[in-house]
Amino acid sequence: MLSRILTLSRLFLISPSRAAAASRQEENLAPCLWIYAAGTAGTMLFFTLKPFDFPDPGAALPREPQSLVFWLKVLLWQPPLEAAWFAFLLGLVAWFRRGALPVRLLSAVAWAAAPFILMAAAGARGGAAKTTLALGALVWLGLFVPLWRRLTRAEAAPVVIFMLGVNVVGVVMLAPMILAVCLRSPGLFTAVQAAGGLWILGCGTLGLRHLTELRLPRAFMAVLFSMFFQVAVALTLHLLGLVPKDILKALLYA
Repeated sequence: MLSRILTLSRLFLISPSRAAAASRQEENLAPCLWIYAAGTAGTMLFFTLKPFDFPDPGAALPREPQSLVFWLKVLLWQPPLEAAWFAFLLGLVAWFRRGALPVRLLSAVAWAAAPFILMAAAGARGGAAKTTLALGALVWLGLFVPLWRRLTRAEAAPVVIFMLGVNVVGVVMLAPMILAVCLRSPGLFTAVQAAGGLWILGCGTLGLRHLTELRLPRAFMAVLFSMFFQVAVALTLHLLGLVPKDILKALLYA
């Protein structure tokens, strides 16, 4: 198992196309789950040990030292949000598979903007708007249902396996993040986080292109918009009182 994990990790880092091919084999689900687990646990451990006021003392996350119990609570929320990301990605694969790209793109922009407009409206109206926010969330989430139904298990499973394996990027980026903390360099820390995000976006796009046969721009849009929807569902859960503020900030920051 360890040998397979290391082999797959190398493929995800240097050859997304070969990693995509490997993701078509169901026996690689377990190794990719271990990669995901390592990335998630490593990230949570890193933020547990990292100085709480670094890199930005004025916007520290959290604003005071937190125990391992706090980060374990954060860890419990991470898998559901990861699953939501995969679900949104699969729906958007079906969405961008058909139709003219300009029309699909403009529609996706309006669709992705809807949750944030709802949240802004709910914030302006106060607590009484929770019902409206919840009903609105059911609408924009419900639009994914017919898209999910278009996909077969054979189409969805390799995408999920691949996106689990992409988390190896997070494992690799822990080393320069630790270096940035040791050097007390906020600029390096921010640059590493940005580079890691772009690496995941690029790797995910290339892998999705090979797995779904979407053209590169369509694959890129599917991955990008799925990230926006993931953030939207996290913020919505917070505004509905399901995710505490500190945990939400930790999830989005980490």
